[in-house]
Formats: sequence, C-alpha cells, structure tokens
Amino acid sequence: MALVVEKKFLEGDWWKYPLSLFMLHLFFWILLAYRNNPEFTLWRGMLVSYQVLGTFLAAAFLPFIAGRLQMRRLFWFGFIGFLLGLAGYYALSLLGMGNRFSLLPFIGFMQLYVSCFGLGVIVEFGRYVFRKLSE
Repeated sequence: MALVVEKKFLEGDWWKYPLSLFMLHLFFWILLAYRNNPEFTLWRGMLVSYQVLGTFLAAAFLPFIAGRLQMRRLFWFGFIGFLLGLAGYYALSLLGMGNRFSLLPFIGFMQLYVSCFGLGVIVEFGRYVFRKLSE
C-alpha cells in the first residue's frame, strides 16, 4: 500500500512565474515604445508610466495569488484574462490607437482583464455556495 499525498497547486517558488510574465511584458512594452517613439529613453518611460507598470505588475500577480490560495478556477480565469488583456493592449497599440488616444490600449487591457477576473470570482463564489448548499 502506498501513501499518496496530493500536491498543492502552485507550491514552492510560485512568485517566479508572475514576475517572469511581467518582465516579458516589460520587454515587449519597451520594444513597442521604441517602435512608436525612436527618442524614447528607458528611465523617462519608467518615470512617466510607473502607475501603468504597477498596474501590470499587480495584474500579473493577482491570478497567481489566487492560485496559491487554491482557487484554481479564479487562477485560470485571471491568467487567461491577463493574456487576453495583453493581446488587446498590443493589438490596439500596433493599430495606432495609442497614438491618437493615449490611454485606450491600457483601458482595453483593464476591461478584458477585469471582465475575465470578475467572471472567475463569480464562478469561484458560485462553486463555494453550491458546495455549502449541497452539504
């Protein structure tokens, strides 16, 4: 007879995953900034956009924190929302919407991310209520 121990979701050094995801996004953000403005300097960009980059960092960490708390559905909804939000952000930026309306790509990112994360909260809460009602 063998003892089977269930491994927890996102054990160990889980913080490396969202940090690397944010660093990858930061790399593409810098490339996009150099593409749109050849006179872009990294330090000026960081100083001007520290709130936007802080929001991206928080958005990268939030699903992984939920996953660490064993809320797998919320993790997946948040993670997919983050990826869809980044796809919307870069699509709007590359189509030139960021040049005409400076915050439109960021607002698109936030709408996609918050919609998916909110849907994950509803699903996770509904699952919790269903389990409590079925007991």
